[in-house]
Amino acid sequence: MVERKRGNGEGSKPRQRPNGRWEARYTDARGQRRSIYGATRKEVAGKLTQAMATKDDVPEFEPTTITVREFFGQYDEVARDTMKRRSLETYRDITRKHLLPALGSIKLHELDRERVQRMYSRKRDAGLSPARIRRIHGVLSSALNMAVRWRYIERNVCREVTPPRVPAPEIRPLSKDEAKRLLAAAATDRYEGLIVLGLTSGARWGELTGLCWSDLDLYRKVMRVQRSLIKGKGGYSFDTPKTRGSRRSVGLTMRAVEALMRHRERQYASGHQVEGDTLVFTNTAGNPVNHSHFRRNHFKPLLERAGLPDTTFHAATRHTCCCILLLEKVNPKSVALQMGWSSVGFMLENYARFLPHWNDGGAMDAALA
Repeated sequence: MVERKRGNGEGSKPRQRPNGRWEARYTDARGQRRSIYGATRKEVAGKLTQAMATKDDVPEFEPTTITVREFFGQYDEVARDTMKRRSLETYRDITRKHLLPALGSIKLHELDRERVQRMYSRKRDAGLSPARIRRIHGVLSSALNMAVRWRYIERNVCREVTPPRVPAPEIRPLSKDEAKRLLAAAATDRYEGLIVLGLTSGARWGELTGLCWSDLDLYRKVMRVQRSLIKGKGGYSFDTPKTRGSRRSVGLTMRAVEALMRHRERQYASGHQVEGDTLVFTNTAGNPVNHSHFRRNHFKPLLERAGLPDTTFHAATRHTCCCILLLEKVNPKSVALQMGWSSVGFMLENYARFLPHWNDGGAMDAALA
């Protein structure tokens, strides 16, 4: 028997999410898509039936007496099903440390611009940076958008609040000469492959440290970025790349291929696996590379040996790669794709002083020859 396809407005069949919980979706009276969550299929099916029976009777706005704390308790159910691990940890940390102590006892419908603005001012007086306060603002605004969708409140008061301005970070990439000195100094380091690949591909730290040998095709000179390694409160785990455009294939330079081959030989000689779904870059124990340990014990000494100013791995590799490619007049769309950015405008906004034009794919090898 062929199951009848559900019509518009009837809601979707309950489905089990990867985390084991169940979800069903339906369209409310205002044409907005809403989700229902539960621990079992039966629970979600019951909630869906009730919601569908009353969806046309729901008013435009439902006054509620719940507090901000009670609302965040409900919102957390959605957040844990929709946010990536790192985003969820950040949201919960900000909610616990900042939002609930300052606003938790207030009735949700009584939350106004003055209260939120005063909270930001107190946070600034307590020494929080503008960037941190804007992060708090972003978490609160996102949550209140959901409160508006649920008709708990009429408007999002965060739209009426002015968070502190965050100065744009100063980009300090390495020059071509400095990049060559960094590569020369890294030639004898056990993390030579990580540094060379980072500088020549522009991949992010999490993308590099989450790379598996099966993601590399050294014969065809291709690297497939399919995941990112993140460190959270529960240890290391893999997550999907940062944005939709971050899942990509990147052409490898000959310099990177040679460095990776040397790295593979060193890993093999040390007794580590160098094939399949094992990590390409590990510490001496075969575990994921810890960023703080790497920076303190390897990268900073490497900068000193090369006679380079103190900088971050991100600036010395990703920023430098992007700038060199643009200076070598590689098409900006090609550069954006390699960096994993879906918008060329985002890149040009940060690197407006460069006026690139099309060039061949060997620009990086030529620049660092």
